[in-house]
Amino acid sequence: MPTIRLVTGQWANPLDVDLPAGGSLSIPQPQFRCLLRLPNQVLPKDAIIDTGAPLTCIPQDIWDSLRVGVDYEWLPFAAGMQPPSARIAGWQFTFRIARFLVPVSLLDYSTEVERPDVICQFADGNPPSYAGRKSLPPIIIGLWGGLLEGGKIGVERDPSSGRVNGELAFP
Repeated sequence: MPTIRLVTGQWANPLDVDLPAGGSLSIPQPQFRCLLRLPNQVLPKDAIIDTGAPLTCIPQDIWDSLRVGVDYEWLPFAAGMQPPSARIAGWQFTFRIARFLVPVSLLDYSTEVERPDVICQFADGNPPSYAGRKSLPPIIIGLWGGLLEGGKIGVERDPSSGRVNGELAFP
């Protein structure tokens, strides 16, 4: 069973709470990341696993270099449907739906898993970033559309360090 180790980042401070019976608890807020290899791209892209996102969202700075008809095809909204908008972490955007015509891959530094027929949102624009940021925005990997389907996300806490770890396994 191929397994991708997810990079665990503590992108927000832990939430410290008091327990009613006494004592306190520090609640981690981990963020799981991996790499995503897209067609016509030399290097894999940074991706965040977001179990609250229904679809994978690719910012415009990343999908702009992909080739329509070769790397992906547009899946137009049904006639008369107004294109919806989405919201991720305070960023509201419109999007189009696309299906990759070639497999894309989830990977870590030792394992790569190809995923065919991936469907995702191609965002119109990019999320806000810090002034002076030179890296591309991350891709947000959502639950539906083929990247995570059939896989199992495992989350565990390292008993010695208390750090939360994650992995993504495919049959």
